[in-house]
This record gives sequence, C-alpha cells and structure tokens, in this order.
Amino acid sequence: MKQFSWFLAVGMVNTLFGYLVIFCCMYLLQLSPEFSNIIGYGFGLLLSYRLHRNYTFKSSQERRREFIRFLGVFFLSYGANFAVLVILINSSAVHEGLSQLLAGLVYIGTFYLLNKYYVFRAMKVR
Repeated sequence: MKQFSWFLAVGMVNTLFGYLVIFCCMYLLQLSPEFSNIIGYGFGLLLSYRLHRNYTFKSSQERRREFIRFLGVFFLSYGANFAVLVILINSSAVHEGLSQLLAGLVYIGTFYLLNKYYVFRAMKVR
C-alpha cells in the first residue's frame, strides 16, 4: 500500500506538471489538443522515470535496461491515452479539456500496472 501511495504522490506531481504544460500549450499557445498532449507527456517522461525510480519503486537495477523497459511501458500507456483522447475529441461531444482528463485516467492505470509488474519488479537472483 505504501508503494501505491508513493505512486499516487509522484504521479500527482508529474501529472500537475504535465497538465500545466498541456493546458498552457492549448490555451496560451493555441496549439491543438493532440499536439499539446504530446508536448506535455514528452516533458513529463524524464521527470516521471526519475521520481518513480527513486521514490515509488526504490529501484537499484541497472538503469539502461530499466529505462528501455520504462520507455516501452510509457509508449504503450501513452498510446492508450492518445487513442482515447482522439476518440473522445473526434467522436463525441466531450469537451477537449475533459477529454484530456479522461484519457489521463487510462494512462495512469496502464502505467502503474506495467511499471509495477514489468519495469521495476524485483529481479530474482539465480
């Protein structure tokens, strides 16, 4: 339970940062919701890895292999997020801001489970 609490705390910091970037891009820079989403998640990627590695999962694994797995999990989770975002924006009457938040929920669930059970899982010593 403590690990999930850290995941949520780190996730909130990272999410606030990411959504700040997304909404600044959308409303201050007048960029499209899709492009704003890409920029926001891009900026949050390195912050997310560092915080989750050090605080959520307290990993001591070799960084290079771990980061490659983290990138794969990020892109899979982000792909699910982006697909939901595009569907909501283009196929429904959901407001673009709410669409960002709903797509973010998909990202959070996918990202936690894959990080816990794949990226940062404790490796068994042979």
